[in-house]
Amino acid sequence: MKYLKYFILVVVVIIIIIITILLIMNKDTYIETDEVEETELNIETNQKVSVTENRNNYYLVKKIVEDYYNDLMQFNISEDDIMLFGDDASDSLQDILEEERKASKNKVYNYLDKNYIQKNSISIDNIQSKLGNYNDVVVLIDNIYYVDANDQVRVYFVNGNVVEKSSLKKSQFSIMVSTDTQNTAFEIYPNGYDYKIELGKELKIDKKEIINTKYNNYTYNIINDETYSKDIFDDYKNRLMYDVEGSFNRLDEEYRKAKFTNLEEYKKYVKDNYTKLINSNLSSYQVTNTQVLCIDRNNKSYIFKITAPMQYSLILDTYTIDIPEFTTKYNGANDKEKVILNINKFMLALNDKDYKYAYNILANSFKQKNFPTFESFEKYAKSNFFDQNKFDYLEFGDEAGTYYTYKVSITDATGKNNKSITKTFIMKLNEGTKFETSFNI
Repeated sequence: MKYLKYFILVVVVIIIIIITILLIMNKDTYIETDEVEETELNIETNQKVSVTENRNNYYLVKKIVEDYYNDLMQFNISEDDIMLFGDDASDSLQDILEEERKASKNKVYNYLDKNYIQKNSISIDNIQSKLGNYNDVVVLIDNIYYVDANDQVRVYFVNGNVVEKSSLKKSQFSIMVSTDTQNTAFEIYPNGYDYKIELGKELKIDKKEIINTKYNNYTYNIINDETYSKDIFDDYKNRLMYDVEGSFNRLDEEYRKAKFTNLEEYKKYVKDNYTKLINSNLSSYQVTNTQVLCIDRNNKSYIFKITAPMQYSLILDTYTIDIPEFTTKYNGANDKEKVILNINKFMLALNDKDYKYAYNILANSFKQKNFPTFESFEKYAKSNFFDQNKFDYLEFGDEAGTYYTYKVSITDATGKNNKSITKTFIMKLNEGTKFETSFNI
């Protein structure tokens, strides 16, 4: 019995020691999870102007800026924008509209930066003339930079364009957004910065605290991959609709040079594919630290090469240039698989109405005999293929290891036409990923 008591005592002591060690280790160890990484809490302040790399922080500021312009649009609210019910219908319509406008002006006034209000002599009465008139606009953010004023207040510098949807009139904007992490409050300093913004340069801002009111409270959200992929996909679509030149500048430089001779050629591509591009919906996505791959319901790929949240260079297809993923897949494929991959390029080009690419991969002798000019091939392609083509591979042939054939059934991918076309492609595989092809007329 005596030994049993000693044994129990020893066991208890050992358990206490183990628990103590675990508690110490837990205190000193930082467990890295997505949720911890994405919080806005900073161990130490950053007083150098930096790109906003945290996705959730970016979305916080993005929403604040977009809500700001929505509030400005409410200054011009009209009877078409409101709906009257019950007793409200008996009130004067103009009185209701005026109350809505005053409420919006009061809201904006109360989240404006106090220094901005004082410097520009802003009042409720003159706020609209000071901040501008906006009707139905879309906000296209180009960059968000930041610097920490202290361990509580972070100041963001936002620039981009506001585009009026009806007229496509575009105007640049630059806005400072200050956030207080302890009070979950924000302020907006519109119409320019009071500081010179240079990435990597130290910038000290004297801003102590932002008082939280019912007008300037914010909610910090965790943004998942699905939301992010949809938004980056929609961002490009918005630029297509409202800022075509801006969307051109977002293209990957290598891809842009290979695909389009100039801006006008890109505009023609957009015009030829406009309905398909604008009406496309995201079907699937894949997100990594450096890339977002979006595939729409037409099985068209959009490759966004990411440098920061919503900062990207875009590749609009998988055939114009060989992306690393394709090259790896191609190099590991056998000859039959390589032929399929190359015919797929031809099909994707047809579906994109990129007849120039399709023409350029045809064998020279085939072109000289059947399509001596690009225009003659373009006319043939438009008449003999579908607007959207689906290829089914039927029969593969190996011609002495130099040339390969593949019989393909081509149908209308939209399902509007029941007709089926059969083509036999003849292909020569050249060095690397190069090839040349022809088909029966």
